[in-house]
Amino acid sequence: MQLITQSDYEQYIRQKEDGDYIMLLNNLTFSSVFQPIFNQLMQLIGFEALLRIQDEKQNFIRPDRFFADPSHSDEYTLSVEFLSRAIHIRNFSKHYTAKGVKLFLNVMPNSLITMTKDLEYVDRSLLFRRLKQLGMEPSDVTFEVIEELCYQNDDLREAVKVLRSKGFHFAIDDFGAGHSDEKRAVELTPDLIKIDRSYLLSYCAGQQEELLHALKLAQRIGALVIVEGVEEEEQYQAMRELGLEFYQGYHFGRPENIDYWAAQPISLAVNDDRR
Repeated sequence: MQLITQSDYEQYIRQKEDGDYIMLLNNLTFSSVFQPIFNQLMQLIGFEALLRIQDEKQNFIRPDRFFADPSHSDEYTLSVEFLSRAIHIRNFSKHYTAKGVKLFLNVMPNSLITMTKDLEYVDRSLLFRRLKQLGMEPSDVTFEVIEELCYQNDDLREAVKVLRSKGFHFAIDDFGAGHSDEKRAVELTPDLIKIDRSYLLSYCAGQQEELLHALKLAQRIGALVIVEGVEEEEQYQAMRELGLEFYQGYHFGRPENIDYWAAQPISLAVNDDRR
């Protein structure tokens, strides 16, 4: 599967009657949902785009299990991620261009490396052209580097460096899980660290060391912090007392399609340039 030109993508992308973009591939349907991220004033600063996968019987498939399926080739997995990113960007751009709201996109380390192996490719890439066509800038996008193992750490650092020079922002996703650890954070010096829910639960259970260490690390490398997986008011208040910058979780909103969020009376953090 080659994804080089716009027509390559259009083979798999469809627009539903409600305007949402989806992807059809190998009897599977891939769609977008978005979970909001708020600042300390409960103003919206961005959305994390999340993938939903359904088989031909409309049974849901967990994305983590799909991407971990050993029967999928690396090329196939990367292609699915690239196509998923395309529908996320299109759906987001329907409502949130030029409003200061950021789009957070999960990205595998190998995907970042693939995007930037040829520096000339970055300047003429379809991603840059499509963002411009949809009224978006690279600075509207934050790539969340997921907790997947990467054997090419030098290439990953270079990929982050190149894409950051073009205006993109970076976050370490699920810090404290898998390979989203201190070593990766120090090597990539992200703009944001997203604290895994396990650290939140441990902190609220009285085991504070891991979360406090993560906050010190973020301060040391100059990264802001998003705490993920906040589901209860008590958890939110505990994090507020620590002065964390940003919050995400079911307590503030479950993942929904972008039209749902556009219809909600949410205050936008148009002047919050910290992320």
